[in-house]
Amino acid sequence: MDINSLLSPQDNNTPASSPSPRSSPAATRRTRSQTNITNPKASPLSQELDSSCSSKPFVPPPTPSPPINSPAYNLSQPTTNMRSASGSPRVNRPTSTTGMDTLADLASMQHHQRTARANSGVLKGGDIQEKQLSHTPVRPSLQAIARMHSGSRSSLDLRMTDAPAQTPPPRAFRSSSLPDTELEQIGQLTAFLAENPNAYESHARLIKILHKGLLYHVHSEPGLPGENDPRSYDLLQDLQQARNAMSSRFSLGEELWVEMLQDQQLLARTLEDCMGVIELYEKAITDEVASVKLWGMYGELMLLLYDSANPDDSAGRMGTNINQWIKWSEEDQIVAAEVFGKAQMLEVWMRGAEEVKFNLSDSHLVWDRYADLLIQGLGSCPSAEDVAALKSHFIERLQIPHATWDETFQKFSSFISTYDNAAYEEIMVSVNALAAGAKAQFGIREAFELKLLAAVGSGDKTSAWTLFSEYLDWEMSHHRKKKVFSFDLANALFQRAVLQFPSDANLWEDYLTFLSEESDHRQRPSSSLSLLGRACDHCPWSGTLWSRYIQAAERHDLPFADIGQIKHKATSTGLLDLSSMEDVLKIHTAWCSFLRRRAFAENATEEEPDVAEVGILSAIEDTESLGQQKYGKEYQGDPQYRLERIYIKFLDQGQKHDLARERWKKLVSRHGESYEFWLRYYWWEMITWGKVTGDRAYGSNSVPREATKVLQQAARRTKLDWPEKILDTYLIHCEDHENATEIQAATVHWRKATKALGKRREQEAMQAAAYAEQRRREHVAQAQVQNEQTNGSKRKRDSDDVVGASEVTKKSRMNGTDAGDGEQTQSVAPAALKRDRENTTVIVRNLPSDTNEKWVRHFFKDCGTINSLKIATDDGANSSTATLEFRSKEEALAAQTKDLKDFRGKPVEVQVGTGTTLYVTNFPASSDESYIRELFGKYGEIIDVRFPSLKYNTHRRFCYVQFKSPEDAQSACELDQKRVDGALQLVAKMSDPSHKDKRHGAMYESREIYANNVDWNATEQDIEDLFSKYGKVEKVRIPKNLSGKSKGTAFIIFSNKDDAQSALDLNNTKFKSRILAVSLSTANPAKRQAKTIINPRTSTSTSPPPHDRQNGITTATSSHSAASPMPTTTQPLTTTASKPTREEISSRTLALLNVPDTINDARIRALMSPHGALNKIVLRPDHQGAIVEFADVNDAGKAALAVEGLEIIPGRRLGVGSVREMLAMGPEMKEEGKAGVKEQKREKKESVLRPPPAVRRPGLGMPGPGRRGGLGKKVGGGGGVPATEPVKAGAGKNNADFKAMFVKGSGA
Repeated sequence: MDINSLLSPQDNNTPASSPSPRSSPAATRRTRSQTNITNPKASPLSQELDSSCSSKPFVPPPTPSPPINSPAYNLSQPTTNMRSASGSPRVNRPTSTTGMDTLADLASMQHHQRTARANSGVLKGGDIQEKQLSHTPVRPSLQAIARMHSGSRSSLDLRMTDAPAQTPPPRAFRSSSLPDTELEQIGQLTAFLAENPNAYESHARLIKILHKGLLYHVHSEPGLPGENDPRSYDLLQDLQQARNAMSSRFSLGEELWVEMLQDQQLLARTLEDCMGVIELYEKAITDEVASVKLWGMYGELMLLLYDSANPDDSAGRMGTNINQWIKWSEEDQIVAAEVFGKAQMLEVWMRGAEEVKFNLSDSHLVWDRYADLLIQGLGSCPSAEDVAALKSHFIERLQIPHATWDETFQKFSSFISTYDNAAYEEIMVSVNALAAGAKAQFGIREAFELKLLAAVGSGDKTSAWTLFSEYLDWEMSHHRKKKVFSFDLANALFQRAVLQFPSDANLWEDYLTFLSEESDHRQRPSSSLSLLGRACDHCPWSGTLWSRYIQAAERHDLPFADIGQIKHKATSTGLLDLSSMEDVLKIHTAWCSFLRRRAFAENATEEEPDVAEVGILSAIEDTESLGQQKYGKEYQGDPQYRLERIYIKFLDQGQKHDLARERWKKLVSRHGESYEFWLRYYWWEMITWGKVTGDRAYGSNSVPREATKVLQQAARRTKLDWPEKILDTYLIHCEDHENATEIQAATVHWRKATKALGKRREQEAMQAAAYAEQRRREHVAQAQVQNEQTNGSKRKRDSDDVVGASEVTKKSRMNGTDAGDGEQTQSVAPAALKRDRENTTVIVRNLPSDTNEKWVRHFFKDCGTINSLKIATDDGANSSTATLEFRSKEEALAAQTKDLKDFRGKPVEVQVGTGTTLYVTNFPASSDESYIRELFGKYGEIIDVRFPSLKYNTHRRFCYVQFKSPEDAQSACELDQKRVDGALQLVAKMSDPSHKDKRHGAMYESREIYANNVDWNATEQDIEDLFSKYGKVEKVRIPKNLSGKSKGTAFIIFSNKDDAQSALDLNNTKFKSRILAVSLSTANPAKRQAKTIINPRTSTSTSPPPHDRQNGITTATSSHSAASPMPTTTQPLTTTASKPTREEISSRTLALLNVPDTINDARIRALMSPHGALNKIVLRPDHQGAIVEFADVNDAGKAALAVEGLEIIPGRRLGVGSVREMLAMGPEMKEEGKAGVKEQKREKKESVLRPPPAVRRPGLGMPGPGRRGGLGKKVGGGGGVPATEPVKAGAGKNNADFKAMFVKGSGA
C-alpha cells in the first residue's frame, strides 16, 4: 500500500465521508414557515403573523416516507476511539505512533472505498440525461432503523468506512400512484445520477417525485384492502434508497428533513420504531438546530407519545397514536410509559424554546406552546416553587424581543392575576420597565421583519435573498452600537439566513467571520468548529470552508486522526472535482500547513516529520494530476506555488537547504517570468545564507554567492514582467555584498539592460498611443455612423431581390430602407462595427433553475460590462441557460475563465456563443417570435430570437436566431432559399459581422428613376409610354395618398443602368401640364414612421395626418427618395361621395400605446384587421405607438375593447388612447450594461412586466398638438358632429362609450 495514496486519496479515486467534529452547534434556522399556532397580535408584524396561524398544535400535514438506515444520519460527536473497517476494536498504540496509526486506519478503509469512488461520477454538464433501463419493481419491507448507542462507532468511523449510497438503479419504473410522465422523469433522473452522483438538484428532484407518489398513495380514496398503508407503496424502497444516496453526500436541509420525519411517523409500527423516529429527530435538530418547524414537530411528537403512553395523565388528549396503524402490546405500553414521560416531553419543548428564542418572527410558535404546557401542569394547587419558576420564565421571555410581545405580556398578566394577584400592579410595572429595551430593539427591526415575512411567505426566493442581504448589512453597519446592536439578534438572523439558503457558501463565510470577530472582541470561545462542520456538509464543494474547518480543528487541538479525516472527506467524495482548482488548492494548503506546523511542534515525535513530508508531497502530486486532468497541457500549476512554498519551508526547518534549493530551481521553468518569484527566491537564499553563516560570518568576508546567482539568472530573463525591479535589486545586492569585480559586472549589465529597456518602453508607449488614437477614431466614426446610418445592424442586404419586385415599392428607398436592411449604405465610410454579438456573447449552462439576473450579473461582474442578459429554463431539466452579451470580445474571453466554477452549489459551463446565431430575413412581414421559433425549432433548442429596433427605420425586416449549439445552427441553414408562405424565398445564413454584402436592387444598381412634379392626372401607363423610348421599362409606380390621388411623383425601373442614365434627358421637359424633375433615386437616411394605406377614400378631400412637421411626418413627398413597400388595393372601398368630417375620422381612429419598437406595421395590421375594415395604419416607433383608422366607428369600438391590455410580447401590454397621448410619449429607451445593484433594485421596484399606460380615449373635435388636429382633422376647420352621435366637442370616449357604439351598431 502506497503511503502517499493513503494521505491523499484522490489518486485512488476513493470516496469517503467524515463528519465535522461537533459539539452543540450554533443555532441556525430558516425564516418563518407556515405553522398552526396563533395568538392575538398588536404590532403590524403581529397582525401579519396572525393571518398565517391557527389555533391547532404545531403539526404540518402528514407526509409519508420510508425508514432510513444510512450512516449519513449518524451525526454524533467524533471521537478518537475508532474501529477498523471490519468493525473490530482498534488496538491502542503508544502516543508516539499517532501519525502511523492514521495511515494504518486509512489503509484498512481503502478496500471499501475504491469501488465506490470508481462508480461515482462527476457532474460535467446539465442535470438531466434521458436514459431508461428495464428493471422489475421490488416490494419493500420495513427495516430496523439504525440507532446510536454507547458502544457505537463514531460518525467519523462510519463515514470513512462506508462509501456513499447509490441511487435506485435505472429501469422502467411502474406505479399506480404516479402518472406516466413523472415515472419517465424518475427513469431519466436515476440514469443521470448513476453517471453523475453529485448532482444536488437531481437528487432533490428525484426525492420530490417519489415522495409525491407516496402522498397520493396514502391519502387516496380507499378501495382495496391495505391500499392506504404507506408500507404498500410500490416505490417505497426506491424512495428510501434515493434519500440515503442524497444524505450520504449532502446535508438534507430543513425541507427534506421535515418530509422524511413525517414519513417515518407514518411508517412506525412498534415501540422500537417510535424510538427510532425520536433518534432521527435528534439528528435533524443537530443538523438544523435553529429550525422552528423541526422543533415544533419534535415537541408535538413527544406530546403525542406521552399521551398515548400515559392515558391516565393525558388530560383528555388521548385518542390516537402517531399513526393509525401502530399497535402497542401491553409490554410496549409499560416501557413507553417509562420512556415517554412528562419530563422527557417537557425537556424537548424547553430545548426548542431555548434554541430559537432570539428568532424575532417565529420563536413564539415554540415558546407559547411550551408555556401553555407549563401552565397546564400547574394544576389547581401548584407549589410556590413551580409558580416562581414559571414567573421567572415569563419575565425572561418578556426581556427578549419577539413579534408577539404584546400577547406574551397579556398571557403573563393573566398568569399573575391568577397566582399572585396581590402584587399584580407592582409586578406588571416593574416587568414593563425591564422589557422596554426589548420592545425598542424589535421596533427598529420591525420594518425588515415585515418585508421578510411577506417575501418568505410568498415563496419568492429572490426577494427573500435580497431582503436577508439588506437586513444583514444593516445589522453589520450598526455593529456594537449601543441600544441598537445585539449579538444574539444578529446571530439569530444569520441562523435564519443559512437555514433559508443553506447552499450559499458566501453566506456561511460571512457568518463565520462575524462569529470569529465577536469571539476575538468578547475574548470568549465561539462555536465556529461545529458551525464549520455544518457549513461544509451543506457546501461540500467550497474549498474556503474546508480550509477554515481544518484550521479551526487545529486551533481546537483535535486529534490528528480527526483532522486527517476532515481533509480526507473534503478531497475524496469527488465534489471538489466540480469546483475550481483554487478550491482544491485552498484545502491542500490548509492541510499541508497543518502537517508542517505539527512536524516541528515542541511535542512532535520522531516520525511526524516523515508523515508531514509524505502528506505534502502527496498533495503536490494530487493537485498536479487533477490540474492536468481538468485543463490538460494548458495547466501551469498554481501561480502562487503555495504547496511548493510550504514544502520548501518544511525542508528549510529540517535543515535540508540543498533539497529546498532544488525545489526552487524546479519552479523556474513555470514561474521564471515573474519578478515576484525571483524576489522570493532571492530573499530565501539571503535568509538561508544568514542561518548557515550565523555567528561565524560576523566580521568575516562571507559572501551570499547563491543569492547572487539567483539575481544574475533573473537579470538575464528577457520576458520578465518587471525587469527594472530585478535589475535594481541585483545592482544594490552586489554593492552591499559582492566584491569590486562583481560590482563592475553588475553595473555594466544594469547599464546595458536599462538602455535596452528604455527603448522597449518607448516603443511600447508609441504603440499604446497609436492604439489609443485608433480607438479614438473608431469611436468618432462609430458616433457618426449612429447619427447618419439608417440602421444599426452589421449586414447590408436589399430586400428587392428577396421579396420580389411585385411587393417592393419605392417609398422604402426614399427613406433608405428595405425588408432585409441591416447595414449602412455605401455612401457611409467604413467604420468599426457598433456591436459584435457573435463574438461578444457567451452561453452559460447548468445554472440552477431558480437563477435570477442579479445572481448572474454578480457572478460575472469582474469580467466586464454586460450589455444584455437573458435566462431561459431548460426543457426537461432542472436547470437554466443564460445568454450574456459583453461589451467586447476580450470581456467575453475573460468570462470563459468562469467555466466549471461553482455557481450557488452547481458547476456551470461557460462557452463563447460564436457560430450559434443565424441571420434570417425575407420571412412574412407579419411574422412574430413564435412563428420564427416554430419554423426553426425542429433543428435544436433556440435560446433567443432578436428582432431589430424600428425606431430609426420602420421597414427593417430581419432577425437573429441564436441556437444552443453551433451544430444546431448549422443544421438550420438548410432552410436557406426555401420557400415560405408559397412566395417568399427565405434567407437563413450564419451570422458573420465581418462579412458585408453590397446593397443590391434597382436603386443601388442605378436602374431606378425618380420623377417629381408629375401631372396629377397622369397614369402609370402614361409614364411608361413616356420613358419606354429610352429603354425597356420593368415597372412604374405612382404613390397615392389616402384619398387615392397621385402625390405628383413616380418611380420608373429600367432593365439596365445605361437606359436609366439616358432617361435623365427628360429632366426639365414638359409633360402634360407640368415641367418634370427627373433624377436617379437615392436613399434617404431616415424613415421613422410607416404609413400603410389600406382602403383609399374615394372622396376628393384629403385626410391630413394628425401630426405636425415637428413630429417628422409630411403628407407630400418633395424629395426624390426611395419609397417603402406600401400595400394598396386595386379597387377603392365604396363609400359615399360626401367628404368625411373631422369628427367622423377622429371617432373611428385609435392610437395604440406602449407598442414595442420591434413591432412592424404588418403585425399591427394583422392584430387589428380581425376587428373590422381598416383605412390606414401609421406606425410610430419613435413614440412607442401606432395610429389605426377604421372604416367604421363600431369596429373601432370593438377593437378598443379587444386590444386594451393585450400582451403583444412577453411583458408588454398594449394601451388604447388618443393620438395626442401617443405623441406625448418618447421613444423606447433600452439601457445596456446594467451591472450595478442600484439599477437592479430600481428595475425590480418598477416591476418585471411593464404596466400599460393610463388610457384616455380619442376626443371628438379636440385639436391636436401644434398646428394640426387629430387624424383626418383639418387645421382650424369646422365640421359638425353627426346627428346620430351628439357628443360635445372636446369630450373623450371611455370603454362604456365604445361599448355603446358597438351595441348600437350591432343592433342596427
